[in-house]
Amino acid sequence: MASPAWGQDMVLSGATLVNPADGSQQRDSVIVVRDGRIETVGTAARNRLPKDLPVVDAKGKWVVPGYVDAHVHFFQSGGLYARPDGFDLQAVRPYQQEVSATRADVPDTFARYLASGITAVADVGGPMENFAIRAQAEGNDRAPRVAVAGPLISTRKPAVLGEAADPPIIAAKTAEEARALVRAQTAKRPDFVKIWFLVQPDETAAQHLPVVSAAIDEAHKAGVRVAVHATELETARAAVVAGADILVHGVEDKPVDDAFLALLKRRGTLYSTTLDVYDGYMRTLTRRHAFTAQEYALGDPEVMGTLLEVAAMPDTPATKPLRALAGKPIPDEPRRTLQANLKRVRDAGIPIVTGTDAGNVGTLPGPSIYREFARMAEAGLTPREILFSTTAGGARLMGWQDRIGTIAPGKLADMVVLDADPLADSANLSRIAMVIKGGKAWRQHELVPQSAAEVVQRQVNAYNSHDIDAFLATYAPDARIMDFPAKPQMQGRDMMRKVYSDMFTRLPALRVSIPRRSVIGNMVIDEEVLSGMPGMDGERAVAIYEVDGGLIRNVTFITPPPPAKDAAAKP
Repeated sequence: MASPAWGQDMVLSGATLVNPADGSQQRDSVIVVRDGRIETVGTAARNRLPKDLPVVDAKGKWVVPGYVDAHVHFFQSGGLYARPDGFDLQAVRPYQQEVSATRADVPDTFARYLASGITAVADVGGPMENFAIRAQAEGNDRAPRVAVAGPLISTRKPAVLGEAADPPIIAAKTAEEARALVRAQTAKRPDFVKIWFLVQPDETAAQHLPVVSAAIDEAHKAGVRVAVHATELETARAAVVAGADILVHGVEDKPVDDAFLALLKRRGTLYSTTLDVYDGYMRTLTRRHAFTAQEYALGDPEVMGTLLEVAAMPDTPATKPLRALAGKPIPDEPRRTLQANLKRVRDAGIPIVTGTDAGNVGTLPGPSIYREFARMAEAGLTPREILFSTTAGGARLMGWQDRIGTIAPGKLADMVVLDADPLADSANLSRIAMVIKGGKAWRQHELVPQSAAEVVQRQVNAYNSHDIDAFLATYAPDARIMDFPAKPQMQGRDMMRKVYSDMFTRLPALRVSIPRRSVIGNMVIDEEVLSGMPGMDGERAVAIYEVDGGLIRNVTFITPPPPAKDAAAKP
């Protein structure tokens, strides 16, 4: 495939154009882009290539509209410390530190979404800072298009999050409080207003309806649609009756009934998936991470590293319940109920949109969408239905049907070029050759270049996950491992595979932590503390990594000598 065209004017030539609406395919397509918009769509046989535009040769590829992740949260990193209202680990990492780091990483998070083929996202609730993040994305070539809601209007005051300086969730006790919270947001032109409709076991949905109904009414008066978190059947039903435009999660507590499906269809309510987010928490807490190749390649390695820190948590009253889950199987529920209900919603002809709830613990911004595709396929959706929900469906949720979601004249030139047919298998949606946003074409590695420190951290994550293939993928084929100053330990991936596979098998608790790291050019110097190895628990060493071309070429270990024995103990 030829090098991408740089700029907002281009011709994409030769790819098979896929129409998600009906599954039709147009071979040898020609897509002309000017000023970031699609000018014409045709075939090479009927259209001459404009001589004044650069041409990207995409023969042998498939092209689809850019993906939309219709449920994300920029105030959450996807790491272990993202939701202290779920499990409070502030003794390890204060929440304000997590907030500051997550906010500083927003440009990098933008790029990871785009590299994953996601050219638009809907942040359905976060602090008032969300509006600045939306502005930050505007005009940024390396960012997806962003729609946002402000703080979630909640029927319950959340611990920790509700006390933040700029809270992402705010409780409303009365209808007037709910209206005031909506008015505070509408002044900033939100794309949605979000309600967190939570009902405690000793409560009923009806008890909170005055607050929910007032918020919906006030938003609709301002011409703003309302998205509602309502995961139980009766709260979801009550929310739709009250006028909710979007259910941002599926129903998880029981099977949906015919009356509910008829209500959704009559009201035109959009139904979002978020099938995998609960499993993201459970993979982290049970330590069954099973990171995917896409997560290693596109996820933030530092954030992924935090997900592995449960194993190193001190045994305290706060961490005891988390440590107790290690090695336990991941429950099938509520995922199985969510999947069964999604299939019934699909069969009823109700519009479905793909959403990941990215930012929650274990749901990484960007590559988590591929896990969502797999869960949708397990639920019985076809590859075409998954693609439609992720493109035209997402555009409808954002209210941008006239701008994105299909490849047609007049639309923004947001497209994904694939190496394999997405209608043959939805897994092929991850096989990305190039991402085009507003007519600017990117390779994934151009959007998410791997620094030396990121390569080394990816290696540490794979080591702590005991993922031998991912571990070796960070090394050059002829990489050398030495003891200081130059005593060889082993060389080459084959020898490393034998040694490290044996270690990972024999020592299930083996892990390394990095209390300090220094980076000098392409050299990464880590202080490493080993645990889980009998007789060497707590041993410290310095590892010097030399990285070249995105791979580790040499590692030199410096192990300090054992402390001198007490003179009185000497013979």
